[in-house]
Amino acid sequence: MIEKIKNSVKRLRDISTIGITDLVANAISAIFWLYMASVLGAESYGQVNYFLAIAGIASSVALLGSENTIMVYTAKNVRIQPPLYFITLVSGTITSVVLFLFYSSVEMSVLVFAYVIFGLAGHEILGRKLYLTYTKFLITQRILMVALSIGLYYLIGPNGVLLGIGIAFFPYIIRIYKELNGSKIDFSILRPRVGFMMNNYIMRIIDAFSSSVDKLLIGPILGFTILGNYQLGIQFLAILEILPAIVYKYTLPHDSTGNPNTRLKKATILCSIVLAFLGFLLSPIIIPVTFPKYAHAIELIQIMSIAVIPATISYMLISKLLGMEKSMIVLVGSVVYLVAQIITIILLGKPFGVTGIAAALVISTVAQTSYLFVAEYTSSKKQCV
Repeated sequence: MIEKIKNSVKRLRDISTIGITDLVANAISAIFWLYMASVLGAESYGQVNYFLAIAGIASSVALLGSENTIMVYTAKNVRIQPPLYFITLVSGTITSVVLFLFYSSVEMSVLVFAYVIFGLAGHEILGRKLYLTYTKFLITQRILMVALSIGLYYLIGPNGVLLGIGIAFFPYIIRIYKELNGSKIDFSILRPRVGFMMNNYIMRIIDAFSSSVDKLLIGPILGFTILGNYQLGIQFLAILEILPAIVYKYTLPHDSTGNPNTRLKKATILCSIVLAFLGFLLSPIIIPVTFPKYAHAIELIQIMSIAVIPATISYMLISKLLGMEKSMIVLVGSVVYLVAQIITIILLGKPFGVTGIAAALVISTVAQTSYLFVAEYTSSKKQCV
């Protein structure tokens, strides 16, 4: 009984640390992006997020699926970091150079390499369950992001926002240096795990396209002003998804070690219903007062708020599946989301405008969640048999 109480207290302390950290970090990020939205205006805000989308896809290509691989195997005490860090850093450097040759933008190259650093070190910290260290690094990054991006924006314009975001991730180099300094780089550790890594890599690429293809399509199809309105809606949706994202970061390492946290997951899904209702109810009150230039944002946010419910269920299912190393199911789920998103944006974007692109996001999320639910249920049933 005493041991159970100790475990419960530790679990509560750990998730509280992640939760408070992510709440503070995401609050800083949300305020920052809402401020930048008001300063930049809809068109420039759309353009900045367009370039962020390109950088996000490029960094995902460079990361080689390292994030979840590092988190899962670090939690299992497998010394996978040195060889994976070495390969990924080389890949990140090459990708940054190629991006510079295409866009002649130092800012985007810095941003891509910074995303690679964060992807490696941030997931290593979570895999080790070093939640206080996670707090220190993430809050530092957010504070630097705000100070540098705003300062550089007023110095060199919108490109300064990209450069500031990139430089803010550089403190994570400390973790990478500690892992590589004096460590033997044993590539043989990777060989038996190549299948899992490749599934994660493909899944990460698909996820990157899933989170960015909407911006890459909406900008050329409907213009950067509509994209700016859409991105403001995405920012509000990100606020609604803070809670499930926090829980996911907590549950994945625990699912990897056989602790399912079922009650916590169910409670999170119930909370997502309340969050969806609040997003629908409050957006017509908040947007006209705070963002009068974003005329289309109210309708977008009301529709998009619904997506927080299936998205939360997806978080919980993905955590369980990755913990069981069933990354192929998660990969196919990501493909389902990406294909549904591309088709629905193309079909609904032009004829229905903002309503169509908001509905496309909801439909894509529901499609992914439905697949994951059926696949997880089928997989669990087979294991029981």
